[in-house]
Amino acid sequence: MSSRQNAVKKIVVLATVVMMLVSVSLTGCGTKKPAKPAEQAKPITITIWHSWSGAELDVLNDAISKYTAAHSNVTINQLQVPFDQLKNKFQTSAAAGEGPDILVGPADWIGAFTKANLIAPIDPYVDSDFLSHYVKGAVGQVTLNGKMMAMPESTECVAMVYNKDLVKNLPKDTDSMITLADSLQTGDTYGLVYNTGFYFTAGYFFAAGMKLFDANNNSIVSQGDGGVKALNFLKKLSDDPKIIAANDYGKADSMFKEGKAAMIINGPWAVGDYVKALGADKVGVAPMPSFSVTGKPFAPFVNTKDFMINANSDDAHKKAAMDFVKFMTGKEIEQEFFEKAKHIPSNVDVDTSSDPIVNGFLEQMKNGVPMPIISEMGAVWDPMQTAIDSVLAGKATPEDAIKTAQDAINKKIQSTRNSSKK
Repeated sequence: MSSRQNAVKKIVVLATVVMMLVSVSLTGCGTKKPAKPAEQAKPITITIWHSWSGAELDVLNDAISKYTAAHSNVTINQLQVPFDQLKNKFQTSAAAGEGPDILVGPADWIGAFTKANLIAPIDPYVDSDFLSHYVKGAVGQVTLNGKMMAMPESTECVAMVYNKDLVKNLPKDTDSMITLADSLQTGDTYGLVYNTGFYFTAGYFFAAGMKLFDANNNSIVSQGDGGVKALNFLKKLSDDPKIIAANDYGKADSMFKEGKAAMIINGPWAVGDYVKALGADKVGVAPMPSFSVTGKPFAPFVNTKDFMINANSDDAHKKAAMDFVKFMTGKEIEQEFFEKAKHIPSNVDVDTSSDPIVNGFLEQMKNGVPMPIISEMGAVWDPMQTAIDSVLAGKATPEDAIKTAQDAINKKIQSTRNSSKK
């Protein structure tokens, strides 16, 4: 066969193949459905309640802006509620089938909220790989009866915060703290402003030997003399005219920001604003002085600040809320909380090693007492605060006050247990 004939044959074969492909293509056109456009995510609004202010609120606002910019279908509404009102407000709303999708609060609320079915377990939304980025102790703090009931944002305790311009040598025990405070008082500037709320004073009750519960979770605060020793110490502070010791967080906080207090007891949530008011070079953090009466170290509650999910939220809102919570506890936002608000992050990917303020709180935590998250803990706060207030006001002796507190706590606990049986 000639080369010309071979060329003609190749052309004929090629033409036949092309015609077959066209035929198949045209046949398919009659049955193939057009591709669907990418499905748009449905708009959804989630609500968060919190008590953040100052630097903490700045971080939250920034996080919301960043998140909604990347998730155009999501709207996030927030409500700032004073901390002393937040628990009751959520409890009332959630019990009525309402409330926010996300609540920001401490771990000691978990027990009561779980018992009342007000918050939902978050186990369906997290896995072991995700949780490997978080402090095990923080995850353990929010786990109750084998279920993870919240996502820890930060770990916290109270410690001594001091003005470096006024305090040159840190006191080692409470006797030297009082001596130093008295020497620094001049005009309207005080050496020590001490918030006598039970959360802030608990470290000295524990240093004195007081215990909260027995093995059956009944109160034993009046057993032994630990409670009496701690109340006598607080009365001594209160009676000292050169020291301000009162259950007034706002006053103590304002005085330190204004440079009118050399030492204060507070937590990492406040230090961002102190640095902003006084300058980073003037703010120091160290463990509280040991209790001179017993020689034991100050042992504060160690707690987590957490994101909780409302049990009333439907599946879509729970999923959307947890996605935002994961963003809030991711490295980027945890870094902002650390740098701007001095939070001690639960995310281990954030490096805090170079920060002396955070290291001061971490040093204090070594002697801390984990905050109980059992529901019985909710019965402790008011009676213990009443005991402190009544002793400082001279209305009760330490012995009577702590006995009355124990009776009141156990009465509340029993009442709650009886109600749950009905």
